[in-house]
Amino acid sequence: MKRLFYFTGYRLSVLHWKGRRLVGSSSFEPTESGLEKFRSYLSKTEKLPGKFLVDVIEEDFRNEKIPHVGSKDRKAVINRLVDRFYRSSKNYSYSEVIGREKTGRKDDIVLLGAMTNPQLIQPWITILDECEVPLSGIWTLPLVSRSLLKTIRATSGVVLLVSQQVNSNVRQTLFRDGKLVSSRQSIVNQDINDISGIGELAAPEVKRTIEFLRAQGLIGSGEVVNLHILGSEEQLISLQQWFKATDQQTVSIHPIAEVQKKLGLKDVGEKFSDSIFAWLCVQQGLSASHYGEAGTFSRYKNKLAATALYVASLLVIIVGVLLAESNVSRAIEYEKSINLLKQQENSYKELYSKKFKAFEAVFENAGVMNSAVELAERIKRNSATSPLDFMISLSEVLSQHKASDLSIDRIEWRAININEKNHKIQKANFTGKLPVKHDAIVTGRIAIPENNYRESVDHIQNIIELLKASPRIERVEALVMPVDLRSESKFSTESGVNITRQVKEETSGVFSLRIIMKAPGHV
Repeated sequence: MKRLFYFTGYRLSVLHWKGRRLVGSSSFEPTESGLEKFRSYLSKTEKLPGKFLVDVIEEDFRNEKIPHVGSKDRKAVINRLVDRFYRSSKNYSYSEVIGREKTGRKDDIVLLGAMTNPQLIQPWITILDECEVPLSGIWTLPLVSRSLLKTIRATSGVVLLVSQQVNSNVRQTLFRDGKLVSSRQSIVNQDINDISGIGELAAPEVKRTIEFLRAQGLIGSGEVVNLHILGSEEQLISLQQWFKATDQQTVSIHPIAEVQKKLGLKDVGEKFSDSIFAWLCVQQGLSASHYGEAGTFSRYKNKLAATALYVASLLVIIVGVLLAESNVSRAIEYEKSINLLKQQENSYKELYSKKFKAFEAVFENAGVMNSAVELAERIKRNSATSPLDFMISLSEVLSQHKASDLSIDRIEWRAININEKNHKIQKANFTGKLPVKHDAIVTGRIAIPENNYRESVDHIQNIIELLKASPRIERVEALVMPVDLRSESKFSTESGVNITRQVKEETSGVFSLRIIMKAPGHV
């Protein structure tokens, strides 16, 4: 089950998808009672992760040319442009390099977009956070609509996609070779009970949009515009009447029902195309969010991390079970060998008791058999020192550590003997007299407080003391202690623009301990 929060500039709809089938929907008005109903709905339903799709008139898209430079410098230039055009809504802005000029300096062409009034969705985002609903991202419909171009065979040339998601608006999005160039919404005065005359209302708006795009240089004066229009069954006659092909435009009208059929969608309405774009947004998968502050999606990222840790834990358990099964199989083989040797020993003893003198040599061989049996018993005893035994014992010790910020990422285990005279560590000899012990390097991670290295060191020291208190553990040595790295640093250019440099946090909170543990029979 997947959930989508779809905001159309006024009303918020919640859509539940199961595969390609729409299994439920609810709508909420932006009034005090509507917001309260939304809060009540979230508190009474399962906290499913969700995506947020916006299709509002308060969006702006523009094309800017910047020098073709390296990635770091390009990011700095784009940040300055975003700060210039969208200072008040920079957390709800989007940028993408969509091409290069073919002449002159061959500058990069950058698409900049932003939601110019993010306060429209803020009440809904606040309630989602209050109800602890994981939000994976905020997507904008014009960018999501790129995924539809392949279905309607409009991936090349200059394409103007015209669609209607709500009764009062018409969305017009311009693409060039499958890349978004511009998008705008036009308001149409349409009767909510009769949408059959949409052609007469939409045609002038589309014409004005094309004239504006040509004036801006986004469409060449001699370029042909390929119009692709989505319409419902009752709108087709009007659309065919008002949209005609000319030397400067081609017209392709796509019935909404046919598009839904191509996509395999079921149980969705055919009046407008909102359900098509809603499903395309649900299918975005792990693609980056278009809008929003990083902190807005922290709960979803934490959920993903928890799931990953759970899967890793299951993997460790499976590996442990497989190792245990291997050791059990070997133990069974050892047991069979012991029984065979005992049978042979008894046979020799019986022969000795009956014919001592005649089988003197056989009698001497019985001592060899006794030694072999003793050796087999020693091998069986030492084989109890296994990775499974180590992981179980380590888990029992660490379970006393109540903090939830500790995770184990890797365990490197080996069996060893320790010379009692010089305390030198040697590779394990399972047939020797020395006890076989555990030697393991445990690598893990803790969530450390920002700018508090001492607390993270004390945290690991507490874990070390807890391990030393176990009667099974002989020695604990800290190989790597957690390092406190700042997640980001800022500097200012001569023009006074702040630039953020991201710093990887892959090593933050990582520790490594070496643990020597006694064999089960030597505690």
